[in-house]
Amino acid sequence: MDVLTDVLNALELKGWISARRELTPPWRYDFAASQDMIFHLLGSGSGYLSFEGDPTPLRVEEGAVLLFPFGHAHSICDELTSPLTQVLHVDYSAQREYQGFAGASDESKMMVLCGAFHVEHPGAFPLLHSLPKVIHIPAEQGRTVEGFAEIVHVIAREATTPRLGTQVMLRRLTELLFIHVIRVWVEQQAASSRGWVAALRDQPISTALGLMHQSPERGWKVEELAEAVALSRSVFSARFTRLVGEPPITYLTRWRMSRATRLLKDNVEIEKIAALLGYESAVAFHKAFKREVGMTPARYRKLG
Repeated sequence: MDVLTDVLNALELKGWISARRELTPPWRYDFAASQDMIFHLLGSGSGYLSFEGDPTPLRVEEGAVLLFPFGHAHSICDELTSPLTQVLHVDYSAQREYQGFAGASDESKMMVLCGAFHVEHPGAFPLLHSLPKVIHIPAEQGRTVEGFAEIVHVIAREATTPRLGTQVMLRRLTELLFIHVIRVWVEQQAASSRGWVAALRDQPISTALGLMHQSPERGWKVEELAEAVALSRSVFSARFTRLVGEPPITYLTRWRMSRATRLLKDNVEIEKIAALLGYESAVAFHKAFKREVGMTPARYRKLG
């Protein structure tokens, strides 16, 4: 079971490009903290990135991709001494359309595409907790990953020359971009990395995660999972908890609830959801859902 694929699919991520800006020096844009993930594609030119918690500005070059998984406030400028041009708020919007802001073509030094990613319940996914404040994929690194540079190029082309269907194209393309960014980031992590990504690299724990994702309806016990990956119960439980951040059965319950929320949105009957997720009855599922999510399945479906 490809656990990363299963989790990325469960995110129900929505992508959106807010604007394309041609920037004429001197310039500095401050991006306010956002409830959503913020991303930038640097189409041309170069500049400096500064963000919360890091006193050292980062040099960013043409073709780079920047992702702020927690929407941290940050600034991008052409020179560190440039005055503030504008404070921008980038939050995902299902209604607002993409906008283009042209600069003086003979003087523009930087072209930037800005946008946001929205996840309905980000706290439910340990993968997202493992991400850093900013993911920086330089152009030269992107070119070494099959398909990465191509998707960036297609997004830039579609944004530069809008056609019929551009709005939906950009939304779908940005969702593909997110998957590419996460894959590149996971692959570049060192073997000494910690957290959920380290769990994917650890063969026994990755296998156990795959078993739970493949068969969430099974009444897994810690002993069964430990036996399946050839570890003692105590060693497996401690290793899983250290890497994933929570005990095996707690993780399984959270994953079941994540599956349940999607099934409720799809109007699947509660009795069927209970059976699909391994609960002995609709009443048992109702109690577990209310305990974990904080509301009844019926209310969640109504609000969702």
